[in-house]
Amino acid sequence: MRKMHILPTILMIFVLGMCLAVCSKSNNPGMSLAQDGDANNSDDDTPNGNVEDDLILIPWEQDPPEPDPECIECKWYFCPPLDEIWKKEICMNICEEPPTLYSETDCIQYLECDPSQYVIEEIECITEDGKPGTQQKVCNKGLIQYTDCITDCEEESCDYEDNDCDGEIDEGQLNACDECGIIPPEECNAHDDDCDGEIDEGLIQPCSTACGSGYEICSIGNWISCTAPPVSEEICDGLDNDCDGQIDEELDCVCTIQDIGVLFPCQEDPLLCGQGYKTCECVDPDCKTLTMTECYALCHWIPPPNPNDCDPLVGMALADEKCNNFDDDCDQEIDEDLYAACYTGPEGTLMVGICEPGEMTCDTGTWGNYDSDENFVAYYCKDEVTPQEEICNGLDDNCDGITDWGEEMKETDVLFIIDWSGSMSDEIGAVMVALNQFAQNFSDEDVIKWSFIRGPVGILPPPNQSSPQYEQLQIYQNLIGFSDFLNAMSLVDSSATSMNTAFEMLLDAIYLSVQNITANLPVPISYFNWTTGGTGGKVINSNPDIQNFNINWRAGADRVIIVFSDEGPQSYLDPDLGLEDVKSAVAGTPQLRLYTFSRAGSDKNKWEQIANSGNGEWYKLTNNPTEMYANLMEILDDICKGGSDE
Repeated sequence: MRKMHILPTILMIFVLGMCLAVCSKSNNPGMSLAQDGDANNSDDDTPNGNVEDDLILIPWEQDPPEPDPECIECKWYFCPPLDEIWKKEICMNICEEPPTLYSETDCIQYLECDPSQYVIEEIECITEDGKPGTQQKVCNKGLIQYTDCITDCEEESCDYEDNDCDGEIDEGQLNACDECGIIPPEECNAHDDDCDGEIDEGLIQPCSTACGSGYEICSIGNWISCTAPPVSEEICDGLDNDCDGQIDEELDCVCTIQDIGVLFPCQEDPLLCGQGYKTCECVDPDCKTLTMTECYALCHWIPPPNPNDCDPLVGMALADEKCNNFDDDCDQEIDEDLYAACYTGPEGTLMVGICEPGEMTCDTGTWGNYDSDENFVAYYCKDEVTPQEEICNGLDDNCDGITDWGEEMKETDVLFIIDWSGSMSDEIGAVMVALNQFAQNFSDEDVIKWSFIRGPVGILPPPNQSSPQYEQLQIYQNLIGFSDFLNAMSLVDSSATSMNTAFEMLLDAIYLSVQNITANLPVPISYFNWTTGGTGGKVINSNPDIQNFNINWRAGADRVIIVFSDEGPQSYLDPDLGLEDVKSAVAGTPQLRLYTFSRAGSDKNKWEQIANSGNGEWYKLTNNPTEMYANLMEILDDICKGGSDE
């Protein structure tokens, strides 16, 4: 505690002491001394020259005595600032009337915070294992403390969310199909369901006929080539050829007395080759029991003049080999070079639409063919084309005599817009494979035209310039026919240099691609320039330039735009485009359907909005070409069935 009156008292004592030292001859110790003139004046007319006679006495007040300690009452009082609690001590002399201030301290910090407010604020933090989280800054009994850092990050699970907060979604969780959950089993549907790069592989199921059971295999979405024994026409051979439970029914095959000596053609043991004969003969002398003999050469039954000219086991060589596990033409080969057309599709579909016969060959008396592993499969009709699911491709796929559900394929211009940045490296291969497969289903040179925009594409500057790499939006191929389009796609550059880019200007690409056909262009093209001075000083431009960036859409044709990107919609035009600008331009484009492929993250909603504004849909972008192709085929079916929206 600091007493306010002590310092003046000390100073006064000090001055008094100095004065007394000068005026040492004074006889009045209770008075302070002051000089009334100059003591050293030589012209002083004071008698006797005594300085003491010239001094004037001035009274002074003595420092009041310390008050009785019991009169001093001290209390603590709060003072600013408001965000922390400060205090100072004020002491009053209560024995005086009214009480007087005895002392007052400076403000000192008493508490760090207001204890009446426990939670001060919630702040971001990092957990010990490096995960982002939040914690509370609290006031605990006047002291600022922090609660534990709590994070919502957890072990990554397959739910299309970034559970462990590492910036990646479902890493290490997706199956081979780039989906959550178990890998789906392969089904007979012309799709690669288990995402192993093969379609309908290893699929086999039981099948049967009236004559027994077997197996059939899947080929391009259809079950074909049942190996069950076929139902044959009943013949007189002691067998149930038509598998109806009756043997040689409605045929007179029993040897009668009239059949004795009649020669019946045969090709069976013990005959070695060719055609032989057998006949009915008596078993007993009275010929009450008859039997059929074995099969021998004709010379066995009608001997030649020279018995040595007869080999009873070598029959008459036939001109044509049959599939019967027998050497019909006596060339010591069995069932050689036998081929026959086959078809296992529904009756009435052969040679209708795409349906065509396949081929079988004979192996040891059985028709069939060899699979991809060179194993013979009985009754396998190789290369046949049976009815498929109908798709919009100008063909009668289900062989019902009606092409594309009776819809005529309209003139259609198809534009692909592909994100060519480095982050698309995992998906770009799947996209290109799917596009090529897709285009091959629609090879009509006159009806469908194809175009391809890509960006950003890395372009190295000329050797004589020191400028950084360009990032360019390109019309790689304007609308052309199928053959030229496939040739252009086969030459596309996907090198590391071309994909070493980051400014995905696909929002701009959509806007520029419809600018010459839309009825609603919120910002005129003449207003735009490309943004300059991007990260690292990279230059952004286009080929062709903005003012000439036109797709050569055909008048009256339907239009399809399909966009692929792993990032959100972005603009690098100046002024930059907004999502609503692009949606407005797309919605104002007649006869347009726009489809978007993107990852299933936070940007899905924006891409979905753009697709909806263009009468289309959003699809998930994957690195599985079969899945991508299936989605593209679904798009074309949608277009073919739905027609264009004017």
